[in-house]
Amino acid sequence: MVDQPPNPSLATCGICTIRLEQLCTRRAWWFRVFREALASGIRLFAIAYRIPRDACTARSPMCRRCLRFRKNALKERSRLFTWLDGHLNPLFNRVRDSLLTPAELEQARTLARRAADRDFAGEDVRRP
Repeated sequence: MVDQPPNPSLATCGICTIRLEQLCTRRAWWFRVFREALASGIRLFAIAYRIPRDACTARSPMCRRCLRFRKNALKERSRLFTWLDGHLNPLFNRVRDSLLTPAELEQARTLARRAADRDFAGEDVRRP
């Protein structure tokens, strides 16, 4: 294990996973269970590699504590995590995307781009 702070430059994304999770959870009751099982794995790896919740500076208030920051930091530090993610993430994306429309995916991409602006106060995607 390496004990160093995650690289803040990794705090970028191309799609708002918080928004997509919210939409999928509304459509399929089981999605939350499926996602939480995978998210718990990320959290456990983050504990093992001493990556704190707020290790990376969020780009906007709505991005605060997004799991993506810890996931990106883990990819930098753990070959095992990277290997597992390479197998599980495509499965997760297929399941997630099967519950969404192309327009919703594009809206989540747009939201992620807008959230890159530190002054963006936009919608609170955590609230339905």
